[in-house]
Amino acid sequence: MNPLAVGSNVTLNLVPQSPINIGTWSYETTIIVLFYPNGSSVSTSYQGRVSFNRSSSELSISSLQLNDSGLYTVQGMEPVLCAVVTLSVREPISNVTLRANATDLVELNDTAIFTCSVSSGTSLSYRWLNDSSEVTASDRVRLGGGNSTLTIVGVTRYDEGPFRCEVVNGISNGTSQPIGLNFRFGPERPAVNSPDIALTGHIVTFNCSASSQPPSQFNWFFNGSQVATGSVYETGPLTLASHGEYTCVAFNNITGRNSTVSKMLTIIVNMAMVKVMGSQPIADYMFMMTCDTVGTIYFIHWMRNGWPLYAENRTDFSMNNNTLTFNSVQHSDNGDYQCSASNSLSNMTSPEYKLIVNYGPERPVIISPDIAMIRHIVTFNCSAFSQPPSQFSWFFNGSQVAAGSVYETDLLTLDSHGEYTCVAFNNITGRNRSVSKMLTIIGKTEESSKLWRLGQCMRLAH
Repeated sequence: MNPLAVGSNVTLNLVPQSPINIGTWSYETTIIVLFYPNGSSVSTSYQGRVSFNRSSSELSISSLQLNDSGLYTVQGMEPVLCAVVTLSVREPISNVTLRANATDLVELNDTAIFTCSVSSGTSLSYRWLNDSSEVTASDRVRLGGGNSTLTIVGVTRYDEGPFRCEVVNGISNGTSQPIGLNFRFGPERPAVNSPDIALTGHIVTFNCSASSQPPSQFNWFFNGSQVATGSVYETGPLTLASHGEYTCVAFNNITGRNSTVSKMLTIIVNMAMVKVMGSQPIADYMFMMTCDTVGTIYFIHWMRNGWPLYAENRTDFSMNNNTLTFNSVQHSDNGDYQCSASNSLSNMTSPEYKLIVNYGPERPVIISPDIAMIRHIVTFNCSAFSQPPSQFSWFFNGSQVAAGSVYETDLLTLDSHGEYTCVAFNNITGRNRSVSKMLTIIGKTEESSKLWRLGQCMRLAH
């Protein structure tokens, strides 16, 4: 039956029922009723609120008050017995009210204090709710005043609520209206949205954002010097001097806090030309080709006849790959060479560079008769493998007599007998080679005719 509400009625009885001939009902140390075989006597202070049932020994109290709470005792002398009961009379709860010291708070700085009160009610128990979750004491959360106050130290945005207090006392309950908190926080670390690399002449837009309440104010700095305000910063046309660190500073004028983030912008020059350059290649000598570029270059790759080219025993690349070196260039290295240059934004491949290795002359070859008759004309033909083609000079017994690969003599005489030398010269390699041939001259006698015919036969046999 406990607890009981103020104004309610209660009957106290023995269980099991046991009639008492002589005894008393007492409240604490005050006798309420004295009863005996011929009657009973009610204390003056209880008259009108108390009734006693003689046959069952029950005591009824009407219109209970708060001061009726306490220990009630029935004492029997005939028969001898004693029984006690404790009554708890409580006032019903009404008008549960929740108050906060402030509802606009700065995150981490401020303390929230909630106070829960009622217009009426006794023996109160309090329970706190953050939205639908019960709030319990912790390092930041403190309960005081019999749990009627809730203190949150160093509030965060996750403490926004809504908060309510529930009050119960066993006979009634009540819940307050909710209170939510508004937080001023941030800025948290900003985020910058922008490219990392850009071309000269282009315009770059930087966007800065940060979680903050109220929204942050923004300032922009380039290499330490302020250049703009606002969350968006748009550069002018970029130059190489635009390369550097761009910093966004977010500031919250309520929390008094700021946060910064920086981003590097790399400026590159657009590629305008890629071309293979080389000097005159001469066989067996070192030869270099250079990838000549205009613009910002990060990588260079070489190709021969459309296939990738790699370093090997006779070829090597410079550290940045812009130079291809042949330690000893050969005919077999002939081909169409290209270099491909690239950066983070573009790539370009050069036109073909046709490599033709200059060489020679190799040892010349003379085609001519070995024997000739006087008054005849002899034609000497000289050839030699060479790139570019060789120039030729003719010498007779040490004296130059002609230029060109073909030398045709005048009418032969006996003085035309001797050594004919062909000299091949390559004006690119700077090299020359020579070969000599003896020409025998015979007169028109029978013997010489035989010799001449024999010479002709031998030449045909060759």
